[in-house]
Amino acid sequence: MSQRDAWSTAQVPFLVPGPSGYVPTDPAKKAEDAATLAARVAAFRKAGGKVEVITEPTCRPQKSSKRRSAKA
Repeated sequence: MSQRDAWSTAQVPFLVPGPSGYVPTDPAKKAEDAATLAARVAAFRKAGGKVEVITEPTCRPQKSSKRRSAKA
């Protein structure tokens, strides 16, 4: 499947150097780590471990949107 403008497959060049010693992580390794963590959490819950779910706030309070009147 190709994109109309082909920009979605273009690679962005690195314009700044990364930190010294930086080695990118393989996506398969990240998936393996995530699966391992999920299995550990499931085992913790099965063993009777209590989990407290912390919800995110829905939104920040918005400031008043009063507009200043233009002075002539």
